[in-house]
Amino acid sequence: MQMFCTSLEPNTKQGQGADLSITTAFTMTNPCAKSFFDLGVRCKPRSETARGMIAALDSMLGGTIFDASQASSDDFETSEQNPFGDECHLRSSRDPVGYCKGATDPKHHGQAMRSAMKVEWIKSQTSEMDGLWCRGVFQKVLHSSLTPQDRVFTSRFHYKIKRKEGEFYECEVRLVVQGQHMRRKGEDGVGDYDDAVSPVTATSGFRTILSLATQQNMFTDHADISQAFLHGKLLPGDGHDGKVYFSSPPAYDEDPLYVYRLLKPLYGMPSAARAWHTTMSAFLAKEGCATVGFEKSMWTVTIDDARILLGAHIDDFVIACANRQVLDGFRARLLDAFEGTYEKALKHYLGV
Repeated sequence: MQMFCTSLEPNTKQGQGADLSITTAFTMTNPCAKSFFDLGVRCKPRSETARGMIAALDSMLGGTIFDASQASSDDFETSEQNPFGDECHLRSSRDPVGYCKGATDPKHHGQAMRSAMKVEWIKSQTSEMDGLWCRGVFQKVLHSSLTPQDRVFTSRFHYKIKRKEGEFYECEVRLVVQGQHMRRKGEDGVGDYDDAVSPVTATSGFRTILSLATQQNMFTDHADISQAFLHGKLLPGDGHDGKVYFSSPPAYDEDPLYVYRLLKPLYGMPSAARAWHTTMSAFLAKEGCATVGFEKSMWTVTIDDARILLGAHIDDFVIACANRQVLDGFRARLLDAFEGTYEKALKHYLGV
C-alpha cells in the first residue's frame, strides 16, 4: 500500500491521478468504519498480557528460590556463560569490580567517581599521591610566601586503564600539571620554561638495532623505567628563578592556604621530557656510552669486548648484546639507577 495520496504513474498509464491514500483504502474496505476497531483490529487486554508474562516467568522458574544444586549448566543459560567458547575468557580473576572489556578511560575526576570502578580509581589516586610524597617530588609552601612574579598552575589526575595482551593489567592514575598554560620564555626572559625539545629515536634507528642484533645473534632485552620524568631534575630555565608552583588537583582535600612547589619535573610540564633525557644521558655518559651519528637517543658501548646497542623512546629501552652476562650487568645498573622493570626478551615495542 502506497503512502502518497495520488499515483505517480505517467499520464499514459491507466492509474494516473488515482487516489491511493491509506484513508481511501480503509473507506473502500468498510465505508462505515470510524476507527481501527471497526476494521477488525484487536489488541489483547492488559489482564491477558499480564497472565502471559507470569506464565513465561513460571516456565523459567521465576518467583522461586534458586537452588544451585538443582541447576545444570547444560539446561540453563546464565549471564556467566561465555558465548565465545571456553577458550575465550570474558573476565579474569584479576579484573576489579566494575571492569569489563569495553570499559573506557575516564576523562576527568567527576567521570571517574561516577564510574563502576570508582573504588579502584580512588585507590590508584591515593597510591599516586603517596608515591610522589615518598619520592620527594614536591613540598608544601604557604601561598602568602610567593612573590608577584611566581605563577601557580592548576593540576589534575589523568586516568588510564592499562591492558597487556588484551587483559586488564592495572588502573593507572597520574598527577599532571596543566602545562598548556605555561609559556616559553622569550628574549626578554619572561615565561615559564626555556626549551621543551627532547630527542627520541627514529623508527629507522630501531629497525637498525634489530637488524644488527639479528645479523650478529645478539640477545635483545626490553626495559621500562617507571615514572621516568620523576627521575629527572628541574632545568635552570623552569619557572621563575627555577621555582614552579601548582595547586592541588580537583576533589583532593588540601589546606587552601598552601600550594605545592615542584622539586622534580612532573607530567604535563613541557620541559619534563627534556629534563629526563638530560638526566638519562648523563648516566649513560658515565657508563662510557656514546651517541650514534645524529641520533641523540641511540648509544653504543663496548664492555669486555662485547658491543652493546641501546635505543630509548622516553622510558622504553631496547638493549642488544651478544654476551648475556655483559647485557645482564648493564641492564641491572640501568634499573638500579632508575627504578624500572625488566620486560624480558623483546616481543613488542611501542605497540608493534
